[in-house]
Amino acid sequence: MFKQLWQRQCPCCKKPVNLSDRLCLLQRELVTCKYCAKPLQPNFKTMLFNAFWLSMSASWVIKLNTQLTYEWALIVALFCLASILPALDLLFGLEEHKFN
Repeated sequence: MFKQLWQRQCPCCKKPVNLSDRLCLLQRELVTCKYCAKPLQPNFKTMLFNAFWLSMSASWVIKLNTQLTYEWALIVALFCLASILPALDLLFGLEEHKFN
């Protein structure tokens, strides 16, 4: 059961993609499914939602504890969260990467 907590499914072939396979997301690279060889990325809507609520929450905490205005607190929060968001993307689902 604990092992299933860290596994996500490939949206193409429905095979499991382990956490160790998704670690390349920390460097903003694509995950390649070892079964169907398709490039995968974190779900875009989930990434957007996580960036929104985490940056708003962090900027609110910065604003309460410093004398920065809300706009400057949001800028500081976005710079700090740029390193945290890839780690958060590891926990959520994947989608196939579409090349333009």
